[in-house]
Amino acid sequence: MDEDEDYQALFFAECVELLSELQEQLDRLVDDEDDPEIVNAAFRAVHSVKGGAAAFGFDDLIGFAHIFETVMDKIRNDVLQATPEVTSLLVRSGDVLMELVEHARDGGEPDRETLERVTGELHTLAGSEPPEQEAAEEAAAPEPEPTVADGPAASRAITVLFEPHPGFLRAGHEPLKLIRAAREMGLTGVEAIGEVPSLDEIDLSNSPLSFKLTFDSALPESEFEFFFQIYEAFADVKIEAEPLVVSETPAEAPADTPAPAEVQEPEPEKPATAEKPAADAPAAKPASGGGEAANAKPKISKTLRVELPRIDRLVNLVGEVVITQAVLAQRLSDVDTGGDLELDHAVESMSRQTRELQESVMAIRAQPVKSVFSRMPRVVRDLADKLGKEARIIVSGEHTEVDTTVIEELAEPLTHMLRNSMDHGLEETPEDRIAAGKERCGTIRLTAEHRGERVLISVDDDGRGINRDRVLKKAVERGLVDGEENLSPEDIDNLIFHPGFSTAESVSSVSGRGVGMDVVKKKIQMLGGRCSVQNKPGEGAKFLITLPLTLAVLDGMIVCVGDERFILPLSSVVEAIKIDPDTVAVLPNGSRLLRLRDEYLPLVSLRTTLNLTGEDQSEDMAIVVDTESRGAIAILVDELIGQRQVVLKSLEANFRRVDGVSGATILGDGRVALIIDVSGLLELATPSRGTGLLEAM
Repeated sequence: MDEDEDYQALFFAECVELLSELQEQLDRLVDDEDDPEIVNAAFRAVHSVKGGAAAFGFDDLIGFAHIFETVMDKIRNDVLQATPEVTSLLVRSGDVLMELVEHARDGGEPDRETLERVTGELHTLAGSEPPEQEAAEEAAAPEPEPTVADGPAASRAITVLFEPHPGFLRAGHEPLKLIRAAREMGLTGVEAIGEVPSLDEIDLSNSPLSFKLTFDSALPESEFEFFFQIYEAFADVKIEAEPLVVSETPAEAPADTPAPAEVQEPEPEKPATAEKPAADAPAAKPASGGGEAANAKPKISKTLRVELPRIDRLVNLVGEVVITQAVLAQRLSDVDTGGDLELDHAVESMSRQTRELQESVMAIRAQPVKSVFSRMPRVVRDLADKLGKEARIIVSGEHTEVDTTVIEELAEPLTHMLRNSMDHGLEETPEDRIAAGKERCGTIRLTAEHRGERVLISVDDDGRGINRDRVLKKAVERGLVDGEENLSPEDIDNLIFHPGFSTAESVSSVSGRGVGMDVVKKKIQMLGGRCSVQNKPGEGAKFLITLPLTLAVLDGMIVCVGDERFILPLSSVVEAIKIDPDTVAVLPNGSRLLRLRDEYLPLVSLRTTLNLTGEDQSEDMAIVVDTESRGAIAILVDELIGQRQVVLKSLEANFRRVDGVSGATILGDGRVALIIDVSGLLELATPSRGTGLLEAM
């Protein structure tokens, strides 16, 4: 990767943050929050995207961002009012800007129809003409074009004096990026004007130097004016160009040359002088806004961008240190130290510091789900346009933090869940909702919250819910279930996760192929999580995703069954109790219940459920755990060893997925211990699912 590619990668990384900030501010604007800083912050985000795009010549992105910020500038100067219609256009413009950034990064062409429509609406608000109309008028007005075509235009010298205003650097501009971008315009020389102050006196928000740029180009002067237009609020730009002549034009050249010179030179200068006060007038306001931005700047300057693979290597190394520390502690516990208190204290101190080191490293990987959640309103808006439905999305808990590896994989399942809610959940028309006694506009709620050592994400809609009769009919038609089979309502609901299953009557661009919810379940299981649905026919459906906070470490309770060691997630453990045989009841189907403080809990034996071999022992110890979705259960074990923080190793990545197990770890004595998936264990314990773990392996 060369230096330009490094800068470009940095630009797109910054765009992610800027677009997220823009989306947040526009959402606040839609909610009618009365704070002038909202518009200022949104303006700065769009302007920063435009400034970076100019350095790499992304013309579509530059042009759209320019008219976008022009409208934002009129709003913050009270020329335009932020009416619902205007804010709706700004939100759609934010979506288009995001799409243009994605296409600039990944290649390909944006949706031209949408781009031109939204651009035209912005020009209407700004009171200007789209570039196509301006170009058409310029092409129709003069008639020296045929003579220019008779011979190629000769290059001539163009000099640009660039004098940055105070706050130029603080606004996010960089002279180096300007110079790099100017190379495409025929830049031949750069002269720095001024003196660089000493380190004690330098102001990092201002550029102490002005620049004289020399070009050798045949481009019209209007091209240079357009190029430097993005800096008009933060710098004075003076362009001096020699007359544009046409080479190889005998006899007619002297007569034709002055005409283009008179037409081309005065006209660009008039808009420059006419628009200059308008450019300078709002400059005072950006300066004040820039002052507020400057207060927040130190926070940004203290951040450090690090490639994720480097952090992954650090996490793996810390994991190995934790394992080594556990081995050392285990070995020392087996050796008679003769009551050496200093050695015991040293081991205990090392254990505590290793844990703090691991927690600190894991905190580096923790990121808020906001980066994924911020994309979802755009998904809902696009689907509402395609399906002709009225819908809104309410997002909460976007600052909930989770492992960055989990965040990277969340976008796809969340998108499929929203598509399912929009297409199958919400009623077909607003009139159908009104007839059902609901609001005209459907509501989808996307929430995230911490639940112990896991993160709970839900997608909840107030639509029709899952039509169980229709689902069961489709399942019977496809041969997924027997028509005589007696399925519970929950079992019918879960049929939607079956591969290839869909209740859509026809295939469309949104649904009908039966890959949506199947993808959701597989992706969530791959992340060590679970997906479930809570259905209320006529009222709506709620999809729940539970995910681990991190895929690297786990606080667990070590239990023993025979010669095997297992880990129960500590976040799920409620209590440990001794079993009194009189408190155990056996049901006709062979399952057992434990009476605990006037409540009956399902009693699950690890030895029986996992078909473990070896000498049977009296199972008189039970660990009460919370399954999150199905309440508490009691797990029978032989012995409770203790609490330990362990390093997670993926069983699926190194072997294959095994029901009832979420991963594995290495204990201090070198043994491999399996980590129990409590909810999966409960499903495995049902008679119809009873397959031993050792048989599965």
